Order: sequence, then C-alpha cells, then structure tokens
Amino acid sequence: MANKTYQEPPKVRRLRRRIIGGIGALLLVVGGIGVWNIFSGVPAALDEGQHYDLLPGAERPRSGPIVVTEYFSYACVHCRRFDPQIESWAAGLPEGVRFERVPVSFSPAWRNLARAYYALEELALRERHHQRIFDAIHLSGLNLATPESVAQLVGGEGVDAETFRRTMLSPAVRRKIDEAERRSRESAIAGVPTVVVDDRYRISSGDLSRRQILDVADQLIERERELRSGATTSL
Repeated sequence: MANKTYQEPPKVRRLRRRIIGGIGALLLVVGGIGVWNIFSGVPAALDEGQHYDLLPGAERPRSGPIVVTEYFSYACVHCRRFDPQIESWAAGLPEGVRFERVPVSFSPAWRNLARAYYALEELALRERHHQRIFDAIHLSGLNLATPESVAQLVGGEGVDAETFRRTMLSPAVRRKIDEAERRSRESAIAGVPTVVVDDRYRISSGDLSRRQILDVADQLIERERELRSGATTSL
C-alpha cells in the first residue's frame, strides 16, 4: 500500500504562520533596539565612576549658566578629530548653557600652544585661525613650540606677526594660562580631550566614543537644568 502524504489542516497551518510571524516581529524589534543602542551609544542610565566622575566641590550652590568645558591642546590629534563634532554640538546647546575650551599645558611646547589659543581670543581671531593651527601641526607637520613660530604662521592674516607674538607673552594671556592650569589641576585632567560639565562632572572618555561623550554631556546638562529648577532626576 502506498504511503499517504500528511496534509496539515488549514487552521493549524494558519496558526503556525501567525506564531512564526509573531516571533519574527519580536526578534526584529529586539534586534532593532540593540542596533540602535550600539550606534546611538546613549546609556540607559549614567553611572558615577563609569560614565563620569564627580569632582570635588560639586555640592556648592548652583547658579548662573551651565558651562561645558573641553580641555584640549592643539598638539593633540584626538582633539583635532573631535573639534568639528564638538563645535557642531555646541552650536545647538539650549539657552542657559555655555561652551568653552581650556587649553592644557602638559609640557612647555603645549604651554606655548595654550598661549596661542588665548592670544587668538584676545585679538578676536579664534574663528580665523583655530583650525589653521590644528592643520599646521597635524597636516603640515609644523613645529609651533615658540611664540615666534606661531606668530609667523598667523602673521599677515588679520594681525601682524609682532603684535601676535607680544600678545602671546602679555600679562593678560599669562593670567589666563595660570587660571587654566589651576582649573586643570582641580579637575584632575590627565588626558585630552576631556569634557567637564559645570565644573562638577568629568566625563570618562577612556571607554566612550566621541559621540557617546556628547550623549553623556547632554544627560548631565539635563540633570543640572532639572536640579536648578528644583526638579528631581533619576540619573
């Protein structure tokens, strides 16, 4: 006798398809969430010691604008790569939040570049020369370890070389350098770029991507805004 082929009842077939389709949809949702978290890099919750460190004096009264500080150096290639991203991010900060850069002085050569940054600020030339100094070091290989070398690069582009050299060595710039070094010590800045929110939270950049650093900064800014308005936060 010939074997009969089993025919699955239509109701069973429809039920099986629905179950398989439901499992597939669930996998797509779960997988999609996982992929989104991987690419967005937004932590579900911030953990002290993992995403940021709380700095000494963080319990002082909160007032004034929320200040986000990037500690950087023109000599740092990672700072150069981070610069366009953080510049774009800073342009979209909400009202009551201010962005600033503080150059570090890990060596005499880096101190000279910090002088250059503050001289650009003093002469209102930062927009014109900020990227040029990065590019001169990392693309052209220039050694800008002296005031004269930076002045030669900048001279003729909005300022003469001697005026820029004198500004780098001026008392106003020296005071800013001293203040920058004090803040770097108080925030225990050991590497750059490092982002600090409101002189309270030093974001741990070691295991975070540049995008994740800014995501963490966004959450810390929101925490500060809520705390200043008297609200509570679950971060």
